[in-house]
Amino acid sequence: MMKFVGKIREKIINTNFKGNLENLKESLFRLLKMVKKEFRLLKTDKMNLIIALALPPIIIVLFGSMSNIKYDPVPIPCIVVTNDSNTFINPNNYTETKIDDFAILYVDAVNKSKDLDLIAVYNSSEDAYVMETARNDLISSRIQIIIVIPVDFSEMLSSRLPGIIECIPESSDFQHIQDNLNAVQDSINIFIEDNHLNPKFVLQAYEEYSIPSNYNFKFNYNITLMLSFVIFGISTVLTILVVVQEKPIARLLLTPAKRVEILISKYMTYMIILSIQVILLITSCLSQGLYLRGSIFDLFIALFMVGFTGVSIGIFISAVSKTKTEANQLFFAFYIIIVILSGIFIPISAMPEYLQVFAYMLPLSHGDPMIRGIVTKAKSVFGFDFFSLLCISAFFVILSFIAFLKRRYEV
Repeated sequence: MMKFVGKIREKIINTNFKGNLENLKESLFRLLKMVKKEFRLLKTDKMNLIIALALPPIIIVLFGSMSNIKYDPVPIPCIVVTNDSNTFINPNNYTETKIDDFAILYVDAVNKSKDLDLIAVYNSSEDAYVMETARNDLISSRIQIIIVIPVDFSEMLSSRLPGIIECIPESSDFQHIQDNLNAVQDSINIFIEDNHLNPKFVLQAYEEYSIPSNYNFKFNYNITLMLSFVIFGISTVLTILVVVQEKPIARLLLTPAKRVEILISKYMTYMIILSIQVILLITSCLSQGLYLRGSIFDLFIALFMVGFTGVSIGIFISAVSKTKTEANQLFFAFYIIIVILSGIFIPISAMPEYLQVFAYMLPLSHGDPMIRGIVTKAKSVFGFDFFSLLCISAFFVILSFIAFLKRRYEV
């Protein structure tokens, strides 16, 4: 009796196992068919294919070609305001002593500098309101920097003490502040060399993780910012309309295909496309002169993770939207918030604490640090930013499945 019961139980288990195996085979077969269907749909939509595969490398090549353009720097217009006096009055006996006029010598150095264009020289001993005049020129954009020579400039240098030169750069365009300061430093170097002055200190810098001289610094610095934007933005745009009120999905529900299988097939399709996108991006970056300190594998995983976050958000937007217009509006709202709180324009550390918490829940705040760490410092991809993106992606994947399963279609 026990043997008979055991045989029946064994047959039931074998039958269930065979049934589950058959169901799995049928599910995989349907998934394969639906993935092929997704690729056929993509072939009919040429614009999406161009956006997905051609646009990313085109953007990188154009950016690289613009970064490699050689141009002569335009001299920065400036005004020199001198408060210096070449007369020293002894406080004990009130005798006057003439000293070298180093202010005139510095003005000569400004004229020699190729980085500065001297518009005017104002002397405060002749006009008490010269600084107001200079500031008006700065407001009107006639100049970009005011160089101020203080009262005791010649006296200090004649006594072999450090002289001070002040400058007021036009700082509304923060990208050019450093260029303005570098131009003033060039004039100071000429002034020191021409007058055989010995500077009181020498700055010796030991650069770590710098870009080699035979690589384009501007391209390598800015490309890490661009990569996360490009791969995330295009991946999201490509997927925001894959679900929302498409007739093929309504017809597909009449077949044995399950809703879970339909959504899985979409994820599989766009993950394959994403892999091709990442390969094209890395190839185009390397061809344009990217200095990659880390491994290509780490960079591939990092870009794929950023792109997959875009795919998961795009499919989620498509699953919850009722119309294509609503999907586009939701994408625009999502993207604006994600970009503003990415930490690229405003450092996350400078934000209020509640915004910092929210910013770290968004993908681009992790994309750029992760990619920059791999490219410039050879960091491993598997760090805090990677696992943060993994959690963000998983969250939106789960939400997209919940929204899609509850979605109603008229078939």
